[in-house]
Amino acid sequence: MEKPELTKEELQKKVAELEAEISILEKDLIHDHLTNLKTRGFFEEEAKMYLEMVAHSDDTRRKQWFGFRNASIILFDTDYFKKVNDTFGHLVGDEVLKSVSKTIEDSLREGDTASRWGGEEIAVLLLGANETDAVAKADEIREEISKLKFSALDLSVTISAGVASSEKGVHLSELVDRADKALYKAKETGRNKVVGYSEI
Repeated sequence: MEKPELTKEELQKKVAELEAEISILEKDLIHDHLTNLKTRGFFEEEAKMYLEMVAHSDDTRRKQWFGFRNASIILFDTDYFKKVNDTFGHLVGDEVLKSVSKTIEDSLREGDTASRWGGEEIAVLLLGANETDAVAKADEIREEISKLKFSALDLSVTISAGVASSEKGVHLSELVDRADKALYKAKETGRNKVVGYSEI
């Protein structure tokens, strides 16, 4: 026995349901479930594309289209995050990570990207920002993080950050490695600070 054909209204409803499901799937593919930041995979693809643009910034047409010659990466790490989890529990740890992530994302301009890089580490891509600009932005964010309040009333957190800026021909892996070295220096020299790669 053949199934009755769907009416126009039923078809439209089915299409709308499918579109909604596709939208959710797309969001899940590019957003981290806990922080709602972009995924590392999405960030890497986007960063590679922008670094390619920077590498060709002398091309007149590219300069007209995109208008920037620099891109910087900031790696943020919440100081003593393991201690937060051990002392207050993982629910509070998740609250901290969400609040830190939201503060970082809210501080960025349209076109900049923040992603959950791994664990409590967050990577940010700033378009058109040299190292001086990126260090200033990271320090502004660091100050905002220090003002956050949490459900565990005696809890406050700080972050450390490492910054690296693009040069022609620098690949994403090298830029991230530089930012990571700068972050390590920030943590090694007292935490709650921002270090640019040129400073190490």
